Amino acid sequence: MRVKLLHITPEPEALIARCARVSHRSEERSSPDADRKLVRKLISWGHESVLEFASATFLVEGMSRAAANQLTRHRLASFVQESQRFVNVRDRGLVRPPSFTDAQWEKAATLHRTALELYEELLEEGVPKEDARYVLPIGTETRLVVSANFREWRHIIRLRGSPAAQWEIRLFAKKVLEILREHAPTVFGDLEVTG
Repeated sequence: MRVKLLHITPEPEALIARCARVSHRSEERSSPDADRKLVRKLISWGHESVLEFASATFLVEGMSRAAANQLTRHRLASFVQESQRFVNVRDRGLVRPPSFTDAQWEKAATLHRTALELYEELLEEGVPKEDARYVLPIGTETRLVVSANFREWRHIIRLRGSPAAQWEIRLFAKKVLEILREHAPTVFGDLEVTG
């Protein structure tokens, strides 16, 4: 799975602190150190609404349709996913779960190749892509763009980065967290994705 940052709010932590200071008319207290302290306090107090002023957008490639289905349940995020209705997906691979043995994976890969062959046959016989896609496994790779504000990213990372989450969505949460920590370490420094 590849996760690439497409856009992030410039100087997100300074913007969050500036917005937060409006409520108390304390804009004159702004400095990088004061901004970080304020952001940490807001998060510790549970006052995360000001985190909504900053956002990040990612391109995700090589995620399975199964994991994408989990991700798109986050209604406060925005998504654009590659359409199997309009795009021929003959070149899409199959995501391998780490729990599969080599023998199990070979069976799955064989099934995937058979499904792709059937998909191609259906297209050649005039079946529209939107109907031919029904034979593709849910483990088929997809591409999508996802955008959310920082408050929602914290929610997604906490939920999907939990040890109870499915391995692939947890991997996604880990990759997103690593990128967001580079750009907003105060906002995301207290979060962790294990495993």
